[in-house]
Amino acid sequence: MFQDDGAIRVIEGQEDLANVVVGEGQYEVEPDVLAAKFKKFVREFKYNAPDVGSGHILTMKYRDQFQNNCEQGYYYLEINLNDLDVPDSDGEVLAHCLKQKPSAYLPVCERSLQELYMEMVKKDGDNLPTKAPNIQLMLTYDIDLDGSFGTMKPLKIRQLTSDQVEKLVVIQGIVVSAKKSRHKARKVCLRCSNCEAYREIFVGSGFTAAHIPAACDGSNLARGPMEKCPSNPFVIVDDLCEYADEQVLKLQELPDHVPVGEMPRHVDLCVSQYLVDKASPGARLTAIGVYAATEHSTGGSMGGGRSKGTDTVKYSYLQVLGAQVSQGSSVEISAEDEEKFEQLARDPNIREKVYKSIAPAICASDKDVIDEVKKAVACMLFGGSRKLLPDGTRMRGDVNVLLLGDPGTAKSQFLKFSEKAAPVAVYTSGKGSSAAGLTAAIVREQDGFALEGGAMVLADGGIVCIDEFDKMDVKDRVAIHEAMEQQTISIAKAGITTMLNTRCSVLAAANPRFGTYDDLTNTADQMDFETTILSRFDMMFLVKDVRDPDRDYNLAMHMASLHKGEVMEDREGPLPILELRKYLSYCRRRCAPRLTPEAGEVLKNHYVSIRAKMKQEKETGKDSGIPITVRQLEAIIRISESLAKMELCEDVNIGHVEEALRLFTVSTLDSANRDRGVGVDTLTEEEKTELHKAEEQIRRRVQRGGRINRYQLESWLVSAGGIDERTARRAIYLMLMRQEFLERANATLQRV
Repeated sequence: MFQDDGAIRVIEGQEDLANVVVGEGQYEVEPDVLAAKFKKFVREFKYNAPDVGSGHILTMKYRDQFQNNCEQGYYYLEINLNDLDVPDSDGEVLAHCLKQKPSAYLPVCERSLQELYMEMVKKDGDNLPTKAPNIQLMLTYDIDLDGSFGTMKPLKIRQLTSDQVEKLVVIQGIVVSAKKSRHKARKVCLRCSNCEAYREIFVGSGFTAAHIPAACDGSNLARGPMEKCPSNPFVIVDDLCEYADEQVLKLQELPDHVPVGEMPRHVDLCVSQYLVDKASPGARLTAIGVYAATEHSTGGSMGGGRSKGTDTVKYSYLQVLGAQVSQGSSVEISAEDEEKFEQLARDPNIREKVYKSIAPAICASDKDVIDEVKKAVACMLFGGSRKLLPDGTRMRGDVNVLLLGDPGTAKSQFLKFSEKAAPVAVYTSGKGSSAAGLTAAIVREQDGFALEGGAMVLADGGIVCIDEFDKMDVKDRVAIHEAMEQQTISIAKAGITTMLNTRCSVLAAANPRFGTYDDLTNTADQMDFETTILSRFDMMFLVKDVRDPDRDYNLAMHMASLHKGEVMEDREGPLPILELRKYLSYCRRRCAPRLTPEAGEVLKNHYVSIRAKMKQEKETGKDSGIPITVRQLEAIIRISESLAKMELCEDVNIGHVEEALRLFTVSTLDSANRDRGVGVDTLTEEEKTELHKAEEQIRRRVQRGGRINRYQLESWLVSAGGIDERTARRAIYLMLMRQEFLERANATLQRV
């Protein structure tokens, strides 16, 4: 056991005290002693493994793993640090040495593995290499729910300070770029060009280099006495060198770890041998390794010029010894949580509880569209089921939602809440995002070009919240077409041809073309989006700022109470946000619902009727500009699956499909049919008389075949005709809908 006696650290209960060098504030174990302890640990560590017949069986965990790996041609060994951290054991000594001085003791352990290979694995007559190959030691760990394992805790990237240099650390982040692998010489063979003497130089792992001697001692006695070898006589013999694969990754902070107003930080990772090509951009990575520092790449001293001395500016990176990759959420769920969620899913009112837990601070009156938006956001957070067809085609299961409406209708608040509730989320604004920032960017490096993933790549397995969607450039919106439907990003630039995954939902908020929604204008005219982007949204909501005295009074009372702190229960719904986040993660991992034949029949009949209605409206000239295609059929299926996933149901029944059809009707179909309601049925007799008067003045003003600017005609009706501005606009719009006028370029009207 290690105990501190003042500034002296001693080891009690160990037999090899003579081989331990005790110093001030530290201790060192002789390499031979550490190698013996490590070999003993690999040989004798027993694991209580589960067995089908007898329940549990003791196995030699690392000995069996090492033998199996080597026999299959994989020369590495994974050791769990939790197995080392056993009090009063040789493993505790090993763990402490590896944590405090990994650079000094890791090579000792890897040489011990080579000796174990010759002792345990290599046998006469087999096909294994006669010489012990380079064997990689990889470290793994089990992260507890409190975020720690053993005596170590995962660190944030901005917590990597000078105190952690040359220590074993654990960090978490997102891989934003992965360079192509390179082949580094671990053993360099040199030959003297004069006396032909051979020398071997071993190069350490990481960003370390080999120093080639400048002089030869002329030790080749076979050629007899010769003159002294010249300076710099060595040349590299490539055939006799030994190489190992290495790759450089760039790890960026998790979005949760970046303070507001700060730039996200990143650190370079150096992975080697069997860890190469294990992570791609967008993957969540938890890496354990040595936080190393080496000479800065620019070289030279701090003062510049030809001044002598060592460069004190060091380039810090992480030499990775083990990595765990997760494409989705990193939320840890305990066994108690699983039992609680299973009981929660059996609650018949679970869907209502989830709906009320979505942005509870946002007030909604009776029959308000905000309630439907909350249901749509809940469906988006849970998502549908991804499918891989037999021919290799992938079908997305993520639900995309567009909120289009007036300012001040809490669209951005929905986006902010979704970012907090989703296990993996990225928030961005349309004007502050480019095509490369959303998809992927090609960055010029010193040794060529590198690929860095954008927001949709980093949100793989989660959601992307895009505010001010209408403020984006058209070319930037076009760049996310493939990412929204195929959920991939194809790159073919600067000699890099690849494909990245963007398996995420999109929640976008936008304003109409003229800032606010106009009831007297066609919906398609107010949507400043192409049909191609609209068809990729599963649900679209028109959120209007309705001027109703009762609604305004209730909303004002709610906001005043919220700001005074009186409405505390509305800040947290039936499910607190942390519990909702865990339940979301559990449902997405646990459940993948599929349609039942009865539900599929109901869905087919409704889709055919919707298409027939849209065809009839298009023939009568009432097309809204919002397409209803087979993508909308898939959207209804995804919404049905998300509703079933809320209840942890593996089958999508008729009730789920009917609720999905209702949600689709009140969102996308109502948005498509919103302009149909601008008629004369809701007008009073006085308003109808005024409307007919305006239409007669328009017919007298513009003859058949004549043309006039729309805004000039509206201004003439108000000034000369004495017509109210709202009535004038309504009259022009209704005559356009009846095709008495045709709208030409530059807002020119031609009477038919």
